Amino acid sequence: MSTRFHCLAGAIGFAVVVAAPAHATDFLKAIDDVPLVAGLTEQADPVVFESEQGRVVKTSASGSADYGAVRDFYLTTLPSLGWKQEGRGTGGKLVFAREHERLTLSIEPAAGVKSPLNVIFELVVKLASTKLPE
Repeated sequence: MSTRFHCLAGAIGFAVVVAAPAHATDFLKAIDDVPLVAGLTEQADPVVFESEQGRVVKTSASGSADYGAVRDFYLTTLPSLGWKQEGRGTGGKLVFAREHERLTLSIEPAAGVKSPLNVIFELVVKLASTKLPE
């Protein structure tokens, strides 16, 4: 093979690595069908509240990840898992719905050198007989 081919192949490989979007390596433990972006670690103590009317789960993940890549990952990935984006909530939150569920993501810088990004996930599940707030 020619040197020109090796240079071209190397340049393409480099471009793919540099332009690669964020990807999931795992799923959240507290919300088991929501992927966790590579580079983030879910916090150990989620808040879970269950009643006869539904369930609320709030958990967070933090770590070294690019804000735009994380946002784009969830905007692309969650619809393929059945979530429909409902728009942006207050403060730049991402809001998704699926049947009787609403998932809100807040992506924000964390306070600390070791954790430059924090993502807060809040899932609200209503029973079929209960409507989600408009």
